[in-house]
Amino acid sequence: MIATPAPLTTLGLAGDGDDLDVLVAIERSFGLSFKDEETSSWETVGDFYEAVLSKLATTVIQGKCSTSMAFYDVRRFLRSRGSAGVIRPSTKLRDLTRIRQAAVLKALAQETETAPVPLTFGGKTFLGIALLIFGIAGLLASHSPIMAVLSAMGTVAGWVVVRSGVASFGMMSVGDLSTEIALSNFAVFAAKGADARPTTVWRIFRDLLAREAGVRPELISRQTRLLA
Repeated sequence: MIATPAPLTTLGLAGDGDDLDVLVAIERSFGLSFKDEETSSWETVGDFYEAVLSKLATTVIQGKCSTSMAFYDVRRFLRSRGSAGVIRPSTKLRDLTRIRQAAVLKALAQETETAPVPLTFGGKTFLGIALLIFGIAGLLASHSPIMAVLSAMGTVAGWVVVRSGVASFGMMSVGDLSTEIALSNFAVFAAKGADARPTTVWRIFRDLLAREAGVRPELISRQTRLLA
């Protein structure tokens, strides 16, 4: 029998700016704004959630699925850009478009009137950028053949890593992208009839917290403390 992990006692936010990132993500998705005097009294995830709930126009009737609504928006966008054939949630973006990641996300946000999804630059991509910088700097400052060769190798390695990191965007499925858009734009889809029941608000709120804090959403409870 597999034991169920215990809920987190804290999100581990250090109050050095990471807490502001979480607040901004929630405010953008739910279309809200909080003053400093409001946030200063929050100690737990539950405190934060209740504050969000108090500012929203929730419903008791089940609405449309925001992720499905986002999927139809993404599919229309891709088809308007020439993607033919069947587009399913499992379809990889690399099979539908050759447009650069930044261009896709910018145009998609404009056409659907949603907040842009963040670029998918993970640790691998940042490592590649670092290798590129140090490699190029080494080439410019090199005074020996050995250093020049090592710097050139670092530059090439950095470029390969960056290319592979950016290519990972193409591995994202249409469904993954739709989920991210729906998660980051609750207010937009709620205004179009998406589900806005308190239970749905909690799920989206928790998923946003988990994404920003880098933890599993099912481990977050209302008793989880915000700061470490």
